[in-house]
Amino acid sequence: MISRATIVSFSSGTFTGDIRLAHSPAQVLTGVRFSRLASAEYTAGRTVLVDTGDHGDLADILVFAVVS
Repeated sequence: MISRATIVSFSSGTFTGDIRLAHSPAQVLTGVRFSRLASAEYTAGRTVLVDTGDHGDLADILVFAVVS
């Protein structure tokens, strides 16, 4: 499933970070993998697209595009 999220934090060393899903703004998901775009694109507050997978496993979540 594809969802929108907001970047809370990002680590350029590991390409992981924390995000807040648009449909669940009170919850922050930590340790989420980010695709290998230019790390300058991944700044806190930016909106991204997230593939949450089809079986609900948090380890499968991947940020794959920057929207704004």
